[in-house]
Amino acid sequence: MYASAVIAVYYYLSNRSLYSESEKKSKELLQEQKELKNRQKTIDLIYNNSADGILVLDQDKRIEEFSPGMEKISGYTKTETIGHLAQQLLKFRSTEKGSVLPDLMFTVAGIDKNSPYIKNSIVSKDGKEIDIEASYALLSAGSDQARSMAVIRNISYEKALTERDKEFIAVTSHQLNTPLSIIRGYTSLLLDKKAGPLNTTQRQYLEEMHLSCEKMVALTSNLLSISRIEQGKIKLDISDINLVDLINQVKHNLAERIKTTSVKFSIDECKKNIIIAGDSDKLIQAVTNIADNALKYTKKGEVNISICDKGDVAVIIVKDTGIGISADKVEKIGDRFFRTQEAIDIDHKGTGLGVYIAKSIIEKHDGKLDIKSQIGKGTEMTITLPKERKVL
Repeated sequence: MYASAVIAVYYYLSNRSLYSESEKKSKELLQEQKELKNRQKTIDLIYNNSADGILVLDQDKRIEEFSPGMEKISGYTKTETIGHLAQQLLKFRSTEKGSVLPDLMFTVAGIDKNSPYIKNSIVSKDGKEIDIEASYALLSAGSDQARSMAVIRNISYEKALTERDKEFIAVTSHQLNTPLSIIRGYTSLLLDKKAGPLNTTQRQYLEEMHLSCEKMVALTSNLLSISRIEQGKIKLDISDINLVDLINQVKHNLAERIKTTSVKFSIDECKKNIIIAGDSDKLIQAVTNIADNALKYTKKGEVNISICDKGDVAVIIVKDTGIGISADKVEKIGDRFFRTQEAIDIDHKGTGLGVYIAKSIIEKHDGKLDIKSQIGKGTEMTITLPKERKVL
C-alpha cells in the first residue's frame, strides 16, 4: 500500500511538471504568435502606406507583388500587373552604363557597396518616363522557386532639381567668364604700365586685383568644366599623344608654382616614347590638376611624376611626400567639392573640384585613377590609360 502511494505521488508530480512545462510552452507560443501578428501589421502598414514602391518578381521575372506605392509611381493597378513580365510592362531602361533592374534582381553578387542604388527609368501607364532608383534582395535562390524583391523610389523631382542646378551653374559661369576676362586683361595692361607709371601702392593694389581675378577665372572655368561633364557634353578631340611631351607640358604649366615652393619637383626620365590615343588638352588639364594638388599640399620633400609602358596601357604616377589622406577618406577623393579637413587647414580657399575634373577626364578616356595615401607620409596617384581607343 505504501508503494502504491509512492507511485501515485510520483505520477502526480510528473504530470504536474509536464503540465507546468506545457503551460509555459503554450504561453511562449502565444507570445510568439502575438509578436508575429504585430510584425505582420507593421509590414502591412509599410507595404500599404510607403511612398516607395515594392515589387516582387518570380524566376521568370513576372510580377507577383505590386504595392500601392508602385501603383502611385507607375499609374498601373495591382490587378493590371500581376502575372505580367516586368520588363514588357514597365519598360525599364538603364540611365547609366549598366543593366535593367529586372535582370539585376536575380544576380547573386548583389549591389556594389559604394553604389547601393540602381538607377533606371520606367514608362508609366500614361506613357511618361519616370526616373527611379532601387535596391533589391533575393528572397529565395532555389532553382524552382527563385523570387526577388525591389524597393523602388521615384526620383524624377530630385533629378529635375539637379538638372536645374547644373543649368544655373553653366549659365552663371558662362556669364561671369566674359567680364572676368576683361578685368584680367585690363589689370595686366595696367601692371605692364600701358597707361603710365605706377607707384608702389598702386602696383600692390593692382597685383591683388589681378591675383583675385585669376582665381575667379579658374573657378568659373572649373564650374564650366563640371557642368559639361555632368551634362555629358564633354567631347574628346582624339589624336596621338606622346606622354613624354605631355608631362613636360604639365611641368611648364606649373612653372610659377614650382618657383614659389621649396619642394623639389622631379620627372623621371623615360628612355622611350609612349604613345596613346587621347585628347591632349584635356589629359594635360587632368595631370596638371593632380600635380598642382600634390605641390599645394606638400610643404617639404618632393613631388615626382613618372610614366611607364605596361603593354596595352600606359601609366602616369604622381607621387608626393605631403600631408597624406586618412584611409577612411581616400574613397571620397574625386567626389565633387569634397576636401579633407587637413586640406582645408592648409588652403581654405580651395574648391575640391581639381581631382573631380581630372578623374572625370580620365574615366572619359576609359582610364582609371587609383589613390594610395598615408597621413603624414604622402600620396601616390596612379593614372592608367588605354593606349588605343575602343571602336564603338
